[in-house]
Amino acid sequence: MPRALSERETEAFRERICQVAARLHVDEGPAAVTMRRIAAELGSGTMTTYRYFANKDEILTAVRTRGMHRFSEALERALDSPGDGRQRSRAVRDAYIAFARENTATYRLMFEYPQANRDDPGYREAHERMWRTVAAHVEVLIAEGAVDADPAILGHQIWAALHGAVMLEIAGLLPAGHDAASLHTRTVAALFEVAKAKG
Repeated sequence: MPRALSERETEAFRERICQVAARLHVDEGPAAVTMRRIAAELGSGTMTTYRYFANKDEILTAVRTRGMHRFSEALERALDSPGDGRQRSRAVRDAYIAFARENTATYRLMFEYPQANRDDPGYREAHERMWRTVAAHVEVLIAEGAVDADPAILGHQIWAALHGAVMLEIAGLLPAGHDAASLHTRTVAALFEVAKAKG
């Protein structure tokens, strides 16, 4: 009889399943994500995978949910760093880019592909937390009087510019000598100039 896994070991195995599913989905397409293929990649039996997740949709929802929480946590931690609003905003940018570089398959699955199970309570909670992080550093800048803007709108403008720069870096399509951070710095400077506080 196989040894029962501890809670920590169970969580680690679930995370391995999620990592494999994200990689297969991004590298080979949605059709590659099957319970049998995931099990083969992990070197386990297919029924073992079913002990952790009911089906592949549940796995992909878990990838996105876990990814959004880790992403939000990284940005929240960056926002809590010392410095003024602009320094903290740069720290958020750097944390965003680091997450995308270190978790590329999960990042792409979070933002690049249609999402299933949007009504899953855990997914909704993670999604709402992520949306809050979009405006949080802008709210700091507004509170300091550095910019005058709707935090949700400016936050999404900054996010759209950063996501675009990150995706171009991932694809290897940035101009020579530039990375996502340097490109985004130029773009966000123009956004901040337009949103500069008056008076």
